[in-house]
Amino acid sequence: MSALLAGVAAYTVLLTLLVSTAEHLSRPAALAEALAAHRVLPAPAAVAALAIASEGLLAGAGIVALLQGSGEGLLIAVMAGGAALFGLYAGYGLHLRSTGRTGPCGCSRVELPMTGWVVARASILAGLALVALFLSGSIIPASRIDASLAVVLLAAATFTALLWHLPAAMYEPATAPAERSAKGRSIGITERGLPG
Repeated sequence: MSALLAGVAAYTVLLTLLVSTAEHLSRPAALAEALAAHRVLPAPAAVAALAIASEGLLAGAGIVALLQGSGEGLLIAVMAGGAALFGLYAGYGLHLRSTGRTGPCGCSRVELPMTGWVVARASILAGLALVALFLSGSIIPASRIDASLAVVLLAAATFTALLWHLPAAMYEPATAPAERSAKGRSIGITERGLPG
């Protein structure tokens, strides 16, 4: 059971790092623009480049560690780095939310605001990285091709997809156009002298 839990946690973290790196590289300016809009960090472009490079480095090192099968030390470092990185993302998001700063999250090509779901996703991923870190000895390496690895990979791919789309799925855009048209109708009635 610990092999399943550790494997799903580790592969979910690595797949999310891969997806995040690919999303950021497909639109590199999105994260820098989001950080600039938050007005919290100095040199948003440099911080964005550092974050994207960290994600890519962790993903690459994690894949190498899992393919080697004997790279447990490297995998431990990757999971510790992943826990720290996602923990920083969660802390940054909490800071933005607590100070009332708004703006896009900069998570991907899709422009989503910094919501509690972005913070929740980062917190969950930090927790998964910690689980994988503490159970690193029982993670199924990618070099061991069997049914248990297939189950772990399918579960990790599912969790990665669900976690990645969580903020977008839970985001409810403001109903501003509907409210404006309703206000416009009531203003129009009042201006014509009809009872409001």
